[in-house]
Amino acid sequence: MPKYLVLQPIEKDNVIYVARGAEVAKSLPSACHGKLIPVDASGEIELTEDEAGALTCGQVPLFQGKPDPIGGMDGREKKARDDAEAAAVKAAAEKAEYEEFVAFRAVKAAKKK
Repeated sequence: MPKYLVLQPIEKDNVIYVARGAEVAKSLPSACHGKLIPVDASGEIELTEDEAGALTCGQVPLFQGKPDPIGGMDGREKKARDDAEAAAVKAAAEKAEYEEFVAFRAVKAAKKK
């Protein structure tokens, strides 16, 4: 089932889903049952296409795959910098090794003459 971002309270299966960061109590009275029901303040809800079709305003698709964790963008940038530095170090080492090989070959050729 696709996940949706909750922008207005939605009640489903005796759980009321509210927007992330909403200041709410742990339980709210249910509109149809008159009893207290638990509140999910995660800001996300999974709905089937039929259930989502009834919602015309206030909900948008959140994501279809794995969500980006907090600090994910910074982590990717740091990883890219680290990878670039590692590649530069590796390239410098390979260049030094090649120059050493060329010098060795030149010395060996000079000894033959």
